[in-house]
Amino acid sequence: MFGKYLGKYNDLLLFLILIPIINTINYHLTYSTIRWDWYTYTTYFIDLAQGYMAWWLGRLTIIWLDKKIPYEEAFTKRIAIQILLTNIVIQGYLIIVTELVNYFFGDGPLPINFYTYNLFIFFIWILVINGIYIGYYFHSKWHSELSQRESDKKLRSSGFKVQLGKRAKHIPFEEIAGFYVDDKTSYLLTNTMQRFVIDSSLNKIAPMLPEELFFRLNRKCIIHRDWIQGYKKDVNGKLIVDVKPEIPLEGEQVVSRTTAPEFKRWLEATTQII
Repeated sequence: MFGKYLGKYNDLLLFLILIPIINTINYHLTYSTIRWDWYTYTTYFIDLAQGYMAWWLGRLTIIWLDKKIPYEEAFTKRIAIQILLTNIVIQGYLIIVTELVNYFFGDGPLPINFYTYNLFIFFIWILVINGIYIGYYFHSKWHSELSQRESDKKLRSSGFKVQLGKRAKHIPFEEIAGFYVDDKTSYLLTNTMQRFVIDSSLNKIAPMLPEELFFRLNRKCIIHRDWIQGYKKDVNGKLIVDVKPEIPLEGEQVVSRTTAPEFKRWLEATTQII
């Protein structure tokens, strides 16, 4: 019900409970003696309403920063700006509302020490709230990485699907030597040099493959890492890839000058893996 308002932060229940706790602690820190009468109950619930509104404004500030300065782009800068802005927004709101309430219902202007003491307390709580949202970020990042690993695991366990008449067959990626195009037809080639016709272009096939296992050398060829023996430099920054001779590919497998740096990085990274 509240999903469209909460967005990526599922924090409503947490702060429904946390704000009254914070308000109660603040009340005992602010007042040395508490009279349990209508005045106490009224000011308590006014402070509680202010607390919920202050949290919501701080929350909106953090969501705005998520769009303008994502954690991934500049983490330290983001944290510093987030703490500064949430303090300005929340403390500014609390000062304005406190002054208005005191103007209409108070006995006179609030003393300076009321602000110097309470604003420090508010600052501590704002740090706590910021810590909670930073924790949400790391939890979301961990959950996203976990989901990606599960997705990759499922992809690797299922293999690549080929169609054999009316029957579908999944070939494990470890048994695939590569994919290539011959006379405008795409083929899957197994380690035993068995080939299957694939009703897809290499452009569509490449994103479906584990990146650490396969590399698209050029327009006509995608090769499994195990079937690459090395490479040598060609003219104009191009590379000629040394593919095992068992693979029935015509001509040299050339990597373009623009793709060459990416291929070198991939080959070095995958060499460390295997």
